[in-house]
Amino acid sequence: MITQELYLEGINYAERNFLQEDANHLKVDKKLIREKFNLDGKKILDFGCGMGGMSLWYAKNWDCTVHGLDIDHHHVAIANDLKHKHRLGNVQFEVRNLLENPLKEKYDFVMMNDVAEHIPLPILKDIFKALSGSLEWGGKVFVTYPPWQSPYASHVQHVVNIPWCQFLPQGILLKLIEANNRPIVGQEESDLVSAYKGLNRLTHDKLMGAVNGSGLKPVFRKSHSFLNNVSFLKELNLRFFPLNFLVTKEFILFEKR
Repeated sequence: MITQELYLEGINYAERNFLQEDANHLKVDKKLIREKFNLDGKKILDFGCGMGGMSLWYAKNWDCTVHGLDIDHHHVAIANDLKHKHRLGNVQFEVRNLLENPLKEKYDFVMMNDVAEHIPLPILKDIFKALSGSLEWGGKVFVTYPPWQSPYASHVQHVVNIPWCQFLPQGILLKLIEANNRPIVGQEESDLVSAYKGLNRLTHDKLMGAVNGSGLKPVFRKSHSFLNNVSFLKELNLRFFPLNFLVTKEFILFEKR
């Protein structure tokens, strides 16, 4: 059972992600999605939807249908409570393991926002094959994630107060995390230590390896860095060492062909 304190923390976090266009780590995502996609009339699968912030955002801002999928019961319970609070009828949430219980529906878009880095790579490869099978021909998969060289890739830099802390000796880093450990909302990853240990250290090459053989082809890539916040550098992609360590998030669009 989730505690009332963690439930309220989850509700507040997910609702901010839903309602605020400039919500911390999602403002670049939202701006890019608005620029690149018209989701009106589309059937969207939000895979690894978490507590539903982005699923609700799609449902509110476009005339589309959204199916949010996650394996975490706590996350989906919060997503459903927010759905009912905001009276959005064009989104549904479900606890489901895609590999154990395959989908029969076909979708126009699959969104994978900040989820790919949490899935073991062999399983991620199977998931991309399954998602490809659930896409209409020409359908798209949009993947966003912080690459392992990102200052925020550890998911715990905010509690240890050290960007790029994933490159510390692991024994030292784990002691720092344990010293600042606390419960988090998830059922699958229930504290900061398990959240860090669950990361697959995702990079672009590893992602492409996981997608290989799925029938999905890359058609767009954006590597967002701090320098993109400067207006005349907003289109700059830093993919070479050592400036690639300034990349905070990768955005990759795949198409079923």
